[in-house]
Amino acid sequence: MTDYPVDIVIPWVDGSDPAWIREHDRYSATTLQDNSSARYREWDLFRYWFRGIEENAPWVNRVHLLTWGHLPPWLNTAHPKLHIVRHEEFIPEKYLPTFSSHTIELNMHRIPGLADRFVYFNDDVYLSRPTKKEDFFRNGLPVDTAVFGVIKNDDVSNFMPYIMLNMMGVINMHFPKRAMLRRDFAKWFSPRNGRGVLNNLYLLPWGTQTGFRNYHSCVPFLKETFETVWREEEEILDRTCSHKFRSREDVNQYLMRYWQLCEGKFVPHRPNCAYLTIGEDCAAETKALLNNPRYTVVCINDDPMGFDFEKEQQALHVVMEAHYPRKSKFEK
Repeated sequence: MTDYPVDIVIPWVDGSDPAWIREHDRYSATTLQDNSSARYREWDLFRYWFRGIEENAPWVNRVHLLTWGHLPPWLNTAHPKLHIVRHEEFIPEKYLPTFSSHTIELNMHRIPGLADRFVYFNDDVYLSRPTKKEDFFRNGLPVDTAVFGVIKNDDVSNFMPYIMLNMMGVINMHFPKRAMLRRDFAKWFSPRNGRGVLNNLYLLPWGTQTGFRNYHSCVPFLKETFETVWREEEEILDRTCSHKFRSREDVNQYLMRYWQLCEGKFVPHRPNCAYLTIGEDCAAETKALLNNPRYTVVCINDDPMGFDFEKEQQALHVVMEAHYPRKSKFEK
């Protein structure tokens, strides 16, 4: 069964847009919220994301581009596979305007015309090698890596550990660990999970879910999972979406991934992604990861660190242009 359509969903924001800045500046973030400029900074690398999709994912049915309203000037808006979706077209009005990726992600199932199966990307996650639809869905189920983890924190200013704890509370309320493993032991201890099976063995004695390994990669989703979680946990999702900026009180789209894993709605697969955080002289590392045959997906993550933005931007442009030299039909 492979004749079902698979879409891609990709949000994008241009933090340099004066109209967006004016609306953004009408609201203030609290100390519990994340309003870092790195969340909105535009590196002008988005065309390479589209080149990677056209070259390495020709099987895609539609690309849903989620936007506040602005678009890259080079984008071919008439491309037959491109669906431009403004926030007000899928996010309930009571949550708008939003400057939180969590609100955007948690409402993706409301995108008009979205296929029942889709792959969620961030705009810093690139396909570096050719893929097949079966790399993301097999027998109609998401392909994912099922590995237990622990929630770590090395700085009280970090946001993610708090969000992870919130999600573990939800997961443990719905999925007793021992019952889940009795049902899907073969999936969690499949060699297809790679060395992560050792994590699963080590954390097996813990009676509750302690966390899950996250991979900075694209994620295959079933639309029905979002509908189920909204039906079961509307209160915490509503509270998250009511925040204008990302908050420590939130959950995020990883909750949907964890829910799929705990329901057993996945096919185990060894991770094939790489991750780096942009910093001083990161272009060489980026080039090495993009050219490494072990990796199909590479995340080049922005972070509020001290570095020369223009220098790193120019260096990354050179690397990306060399890896994705062919202009795509998504460009004018």
